[in-house]
Amino acid sequence: MVLLALVVSAGLLGGLARPPLGAHAVHPRLRHAGLLGGGAVLNAASLLFDGNVAILSLTASLAVLIAFAATNRHVTGIAVVGLGLLVNLAPVAMDGGMPVRPGALVRAGLVAPDDLVGTELRGARHLETDRDVLGVLGDALPLRPLGEVLSLGDLIVVAGAGDAVRELSRRRPRRRSVATDTGHRASPGDAPAGGSATIDLASDQRPTSTPELVG
Repeated sequence: MVLLALVVSAGLLGGLARPPLGAHAVHPRLRHAGLLGGGAVLNAASLLFDGNVAILSLTASLAVLIAFAATNRHVTGIAVVGLGLLVNLAPVAMDGGMPVRPGALVRAGLVAPDDLVGTELRGARHLETDRDVLGVLGDALPLRPLGEVLSLGDLIVVAGAGDAVRELSRRRPRRRSVATDTGHRASPGDAPAGGSATIDLASDQRPTSTPELVG
């Protein structure tokens, strides 16, 4: 998805341009990255197959990615991504795949009006019909400059992903290392570590055992 790549790139640049975190600030970390990888693999598999296999793969992908978002909701933007995925899951589950509005394909410049009748979509997507219950949540938003048709859920995912990348890419503060000079030798004026300095007084300055009487 071109829009997602553009927004994520902008978020990365924005995060790097921000001032580094404070010395005591906690840098956000992603948990259970395996869920993210598994969801991505299932999503890619939904594009390779057709029919029920593709629908099941896409449904499982969205469910796994939603679980990843729920686990990492402490990271700014990730909860928004989870909301967008949930919005996309609804039409996929209710309408047996993601419905795509024919008019949106035409306005995006992807299909000519005369070719709509014979157009077949691969993967877990199908042209929207009157039987679709949640067609309004399907791919119904054309982006002609990018040649894409997106859903409302896609836009929410893009917004959240850009914000999350901006937060995760923020620089950490540099740690200062304290160099220890192991070759340093104690000079006569140095005090020994852990003890007190000893001052050598001249013999005429040393206190006598009996006080002197001034008379």
